[in-house]
Amino acid sequence: MLVALLGLGIFAGSSGIAYAATADEVQATLDNAILVFAAALVFFMQAGFAFLGAGLIRSKNTVNYMTKSFLDFCIASLGFWAFGFALMFGGGAAAGFVGLDGFFLTGFDDSQLVTWFFQMVFAGTAATIIAGAMAERTNINAYFAYSFIVGALIYPIYGHWVWSDTGWLAELGMADYAGSGVVHMIGGMLALAGAKVVGPRIGFKEGIQFKGHNMPYVVIGTFILFFGWFGFNINSDSLGLNAVNTLLAGAAGATAAVYVIMLRTGKANLEMACNGALAGLVGITAPSAHVDPWAAVVIGIIAGVIMVYGVSFVRSVLKVDDPVGAITVHGICGAWGLLAVGIFASGHGDVKGLIAGNPAQILPQIYGILVAIGWGLGVGFVVFKGLDLTMGLRASREEELEGLDEPEHGAVAYPEMSAAPASAVGD
Repeated sequence: MLVALLGLGIFAGSSGIAYAATADEVQATLDNAILVFAAALVFFMQAGFAFLGAGLIRSKNTVNYMTKSFLDFCIASLGFWAFGFALMFGGGAAAGFVGLDGFFLTGFDDSQLVTWFFQMVFAGTAATIIAGAMAERTNINAYFAYSFIVGALIYPIYGHWVWSDTGWLAELGMADYAGSGVVHMIGGMLALAGAKVVGPRIGFKEGIQFKGHNMPYVVIGTFILFFGWFGFNINSDSLGLNAVNTLLAGAAGATAAVYVIMLRTGKANLEMACNGALAGLVGITAPSAHVDPWAAVVIGIIAGVIMVYGVSFVRSVLKVDDPVGAITVHGICGAWGLLAVGIFASGHGDVKGLIAGNPAQILPQIYGILVAIGWGLGVGFVVFKGLDLTMGLRASREEELEGLDEPEHGAVAYPEMSAAPASAVGD
């Protein structure tokens, strides 16, 4: 509380005499403080993605995955600083389709820089989602290149359409409160495009069932992500509603996923529980400020069920190798989150859906889903195919079989499990 008061600047002055700030100044500073705090929570979600993904892949690629989870955020952030924020929130003659001013953060005041910080961590999240679907076989140089492109171009342009005051999807009435579409669907569709272009891991076509190597990592990662999601879905006008809906949807998603998988296999699958929680969280991201708590539970349950069957659909029908389930959790459940706004929005935040007597809200939500699919898949295929033709998207067969840790990083996550060189024996 003391830190908050100091941050608000309610008491100041070199003479030590307290002065009362105006109500507007206090509110503006408080709003900025909440955004910075929320952005810090979302930033910490990167650790969650790193642990979750590393746990769901084989041990020989752990260093590689964690390196990518860290550096894709760094590189996407630079892209968003240089070009992305201007394209997403800048003005100019093309406003409505894309912003054209404010590149390299020129001409922004402190309050706008706070907005950049908050939006930047969202851009980094969109880039990180792709890592899981392409894990264990992607060339690291190509990975860095597309991370920059996502932060600089792909994420911000769709974001402009939805979140800019002049965005054309926003003008149509589409509502995406915290990014089921802007962040998660775009990340999920890019993940699908990337996984399709890079191809499956060696052995996938032969029916090998790859197993993750560290379930404790998966649980730690899930807890971190769940914790960070309270920063994802935040607004000073509806803190309580967002927090409650976020918690309920995540809990309902995990519970539903576990019960579905228990009915199918008789086992309480921990991986499915964790991904079910994330599915519920993705599903509530768009409607969190617009629905009642009971609806958050329903949204989470449906998201958990979608996740279980969606993972099987991606693997068996689409024939896509997605080691962590990112395409389903973020792409498919992100689409469900957008649709859920049109169904369950009850009037909070001035958005009403079907249950509140406004079935027309479903239509702009469907527009947003279709545009996200077209933009994410279309641009994604072009970018990944271009990278494949120029620098090579896939690691070599030898590197993939050995594991990418040693060839690409000169390090392994578990050196005690590696065979010691003959010269080192007995040293």
